Amino acid sequence: MTVGRPRTVSDEQILAGAARVVARMGPARLTLAEVGQEVGLAAATLTQRFKTKRGLLLALARHGADALPDRLAAARSAAAPARALIENFAALAGSVRTSAEFANHLAFLLLDLTDPQFQQISRDYADAVEQTIAEVLAAAHAAGEIVHTDLTDLPRAIHAAYNGAMVTWGMHGQGSPADQVRTQLTILLEPYLGSED
Repeated sequence: MTVGRPRTVSDEQILAGAARVVARMGPARLTLAEVGQEVGLAAATLTQRFKTKRGLLLALARHGADALPDRLAAARSAAAPARALIENFAALAGSVRTSAEFANHLAFLLLDLTDPQFQQISRDYADAVEQTIAEVLAAAHAAGEIVHTDLTDLPRAIHAAYNGAMVTWGMHGQGSPADQVRTQLTILLEPYLGSED
């Protein structure tokens, strides 16, 4: 029996490196060699693990689809879950530094909308994000932070406001994406917070 060499770079580290390369140059210009250089591996090693560039991008899409709902879910246990949700979205937006970087993220989204495998990941991701938002809102209601009881349409509205704030920031390029997201989500959620008339 042949024992392979231990992996010195985890798949998680490779996917983080691939995300940085996508942010820097977009998915179309990404190569396995570029990702390998980012994480200190040969392109052949990435080929062994992910087979192709497409395989790596699919793994990156799946990873993002799994990671974001978990990140947002942390707001459930906060003293003020709705406000924590806003801050979690703002922190996510804060990882984008330039409008060019955001354009590269949008190019990755275009893959999600045109390729059936990416499209399914994107649908599952959107459902998971909106389910997580609903759970955070339920926690906010239970904590007395949100007083309205009909929150049925709010998870999708929050998800849309986040994405809309990012696109608007990308178009204007004014301020930071985190501030733009924080402002828009606060405007959206403000009527639900506090005492009901």
